[in-house]
Amino acid sequence: MTDDPVVARIQLGILLRELREDADHTAAEACRHLGCSAGKMSQVENGKQGMPIEQVAALLDFYRADDTASAEALRLAAVPWPRRRRRRRALYQEAIPRTTRRYVALEADASEIVAYDNAVINGLLQTEGYARALLRSGAPYAGSQEINAKLEIRLNRQRGLTREVDPLRLDVIIDEACLHRMIGGREVMAGQLRHLLDMSERENVRLQVLPFEPKATPNQDEYFVACSNFHILKLSERGSLVYIEDFAGGTYPEDILVIQEYAAAFERLRAAADDQDDSQALLAKVVTKYE
Repeated sequence: MTDDPVVARIQLGILLRELREDADHTAAEACRHLGCSAGKMSQVENGKQGMPIEQVAALLDFYRADDTASAEALRLAAVPWPRRRRRRRALYQEAIPRTTRRYVALEADASEIVAYDNAVINGLLQTEGYARALLRSGAPYAGSQEINAKLEIRLNRQRGLTREVDPLRLDVIIDEACLHRMIGGREVMAGQLRHLLDMSERENVRLQVLPFEPKATPNQDEYFVACSNFHILKLSERGSLVYIEDFAGGTYPEDILVIQEYAAAFERLRAAADDQDDSQALLAKVVTKYE
């Protein structure tokens, strides 16, 4: 469940599209029912524009949505937007790139995330300083308002780990290279690694480091199957889904066999990684490099 208005809009758009397709209606038919333009429907289903609750209710009736889906859609439509000047609101809406909108919505609905990250620290574990430096490096010509909007959303996504009721469970393996790749300078890196140590003490966070020299396993070379970042999201209503990160933004293979293959790959990575105690010791050692 999310109270972030951007994420809520994305989730609402995905849900309305799914309900429309399940009801075997075209977007044009939905537009005619509401008396709105095709452009507006596209904006809503893509999570870039909100929709009044009255219109959402009319669509739910048109789609013959069940009580559970209707309640969720109405809840998402009711998430309020904070008062912002129009320009700032536009920046906030555009802060999540189109290629990652689906992931952010699914992440907010997940009860557990299993993740392997080999380039940078997982977004849910990034400090403000590290995240800001990373966002700046990825968009060197962006203005401060745009960077601040992206940063605000990234930090809001982390709330799931620290909420008091049913916190998000995160089982993450981080490649040692992430600890040595300088992002934001020495002070930022020291703060980031200390934050990893703090988060690794939480009951809902399991953090392991895959060292440069992994420990011996029965099939020592098999962990190299994981050549790119991947996240397995365990969703409350839809089972598990795997997200494979790539340059274009990522893919979501739905074949259950592919999901099982990535789950098995993660277990091989776990076998090759340091255990939690050794991972904490490695983090503490690398911190001294930056102090």
